Amino acid sequence: MIVFMFISLPLTAANLILFRGHLKRAYGIILIAVYTYSLTTTIVSCLSNTMLIYVLAVTHLAHVGPYRYLLLIFAVVDVLISLVHLALIPAIHMTEFGYIYFGYRFIHDDTSTGVGAGLIWVLLFYQTFVLLAFHYMYRYVMLCSPAWLSGFRQNPWCSWLAATFVGDVIFVGGILLCCFMGLLPNEQSRAAFAPVIKEIYSIDLFAPNKPGYLGIIYWTLNDRGEKEWIPWEVFTICCVIVLFFTTALIIIFCILRIVLELSDKRVGNLAPATKRLQKQLFNTLLWQTIIPTITSYTPLAMIFLVPLTGISLDGFGTVLIMSTALFPMLDPYIVIFLISGYAFSKKTTKNCTTNEKPWCNA
Repeated sequence: MIVFMFISLPLTAANLILFRGHLKRAYGIILIAVYTYSLTTTIVSCLSNTMLIYVLAVTHLAHVGPYRYLLLIFAVVDVLISLVHLALIPAIHMTEFGYIYFGYRFIHDDTSTGVGAGLIWVLLFYQTFVLLAFHYMYRYVMLCSPAWLSGFRQNPWCSWLAATFVGDVIFVGGILLCCFMGLLPNEQSRAAFAPVIKEIYSIDLFAPNKPGYLGIIYWTLNDRGEKEWIPWEVFTICCVIVLFFTTALIIIFCILRIVLELSDKRVGNLAPATKRLQKQLFNTLLWQTIIPTITSYTPLAMIFLVPLTGISLDGFGTVLIMSTALFPMLDPYIVIFLISGYAFSKKTTKNCTTNEKPWCNA
C-alpha cells in the first residue's frame, strides 16, 4: 500500500496539473511516472510470482493437492499480466460521455495492431478476477466442506480443472465478446474522442495510421443539444458490469459462509490454539478482501460507472488502471499465506478433541 501511495502521488499530482491546463509542462512528468511505476510493479511481480512458483514446486503440501497446479497456472498468468502491462503502458481517459483505453507504446501503430494489443491485455487482465474468485472458492471448500461441492473433494483434479475452464470461458469470453460488441473503434467513437485526445495527449485519432483503441460512448448530443443515450452501448457496458460483479458476488457469498463457519457459536468449544488459528485465517481472509477491493474492483468499478453519471475524470482514469497492476504483484503473498495458514491448520487440528472433530474434517 505504501508503495502504491508513493507512486500514485506524482501521478495524481500530474493529473491535477493536467486539469488546470498545464499539460505541456506536465506531460513528460506523467510519462516518466507511468513508465517508472510500470517497470517497478513488473519487476516485483515477476520476482514474487517466481518465489511462489518455487515454493509450490519444491514443497510437498498434501492439503493443497491438485490445486497446486492451478496456483502455478495463476502465477504464470500474473507474470504475463505484468509483462503485457509493461509492454503496453495502458492509459484510460474518462469523459462525461464514456471512456477510451489505449496503450502508449502502440498508439503510433495501425488500428489492428493497437486493438489486438488491447484485446490481449483484456484477455489476461480479466483473468485476475477469475483468479480472485477461485481463491475464495478454494478457502470456502476447504473450510466449510459444502455438500453441494463435494465433488471438489471427491474428484479434485477434474473438478478444479473443469471449473477453471468453465469460469474462463464464461467470464473472460464474455468480456471479450462485449469488446467486440461495443468497444472496437468506429467512426462515431473516433469522432467523439478525437478532440480531447488531440488536445490533452497530442494524439491524432484521425492520423493516417488510424491508431487502435478500445472505447465506448454512452450518450451523444442531438441537434437540439439534448442528451441521447445509445441503447446498444449502454447494453454492452451493462453486460460488462454484470460479468465484472459476478465474481464479486461469488467472493461475497464465500466470505459470508466462511464468517458463519468461524462464528463464535461454531468455535466456542475449540481449544485456545485452534481458536487462535481460526482468527489468523480470518485475518488473512480480510486482507484477501481489502487488497483486491482497493487495487482491482474499486478502480474498475469507477471506470465503468462514473461516466454514466456525466462526471468527467479525464486522465485520472490512467491512475485507476495503473492501480490494477498492484494485484499481480501482491497476489503471490496472499496465496503463500493461504497455503501456510492451511498447512498450520492441518498440523494444529491433529490435536483436536472429540468435540472438535467436525472442525478437523472441515
